[in-house]
Amino acid sequence: MHFHLIKENLILLILISLISSCALQNNEPKPTLSTKEVASILNDGCTINRDRKERYKINGKRYKTLSSSRGFKQRGVASWYGSDFNGKLTACGERYNMYKYTAAHKTLPLPTYLNVQNLRNGKSVIVKVNDRGPFVDNRIIDLSYAAAKKVDMLSQGTTFVKITAVSEQVAAHAMKKNNRGIFSSSLFEKIVLLNKNKIVLQIGAFTEEKGARELKKKVEKLGVNSVFITKIRSARTTYYRVRIGPIKTLKSYESVISKLASLSLDINIISE
Repeated sequence: MHFHLIKENLILLILISLISSCALQNNEPKPTLSTKEVASILNDGCTINRDRKERYKINGKRYKTLSSSRGFKQRGVASWYGSDFNGKLTACGERYNMYKYTAAHKTLPLPTYLNVQNLRNGKSVIVKVNDRGPFVDNRIIDLSYAAAKKVDMLSQGTTFVKITAVSEQVAAHAMKKNNRGIFSSSLFEKIVLLNKNKIVLQIGAFTEEKGARELKKKVEKLGVNSVFITKIRSARTTYYRVRIGPIKTLKSYESVISKLASLSLDINIISE
């Protein structure tokens, strides 16, 4: 269901420039943003006291948070969490937004900014650690839905990663260059302004029509209208693409994305 078959046109170039993965070097660049700019870009919504070490207990196990994330590196298994937690308060006091690049870690200070690299495919993403977890012994980090999609681990559920702490300057640079979330309203608005053609969401592509029809039925049960299947032949193979649209307004876009939150779909914005 995660096969990509996207029409090569202007909108694809726009998307690549806006939301493509950015592989960052371990050596941090010299600061070029002012303190005020960094604060504005990161927009820290954490409200709890984060300046001292904290101890807490979950499921009978005790944890002690680190006083600093400077120089922190770790390798292990990452998982992700989505719609069941969307809108709930995180450990740092702000609400979890599954469409932003955030993460949960057991012991890092809140907030901490990390470069998370999927060791299976090399893709990476900068995330803000604003929550605690995952409280499973063999996992080191829980990624938001958006971050998991960015490093292409949605279908697997877990993957091996390398996490490296980065400064607020590096995080701000990454978030200024790329969007904070893959399904943000600002991204959709930019696409609409730069492209006058019909916009649809592609949520799956199959080599068998049965799979496409099953996904269409599942999405319609969530209350999503205008779901359709298109058939295309490429390199002697026929593909059945499941799409939603046309999406004409920001309100309808946000409504559809919200309804699809419970499904692990690889969603792409398409211009026709």
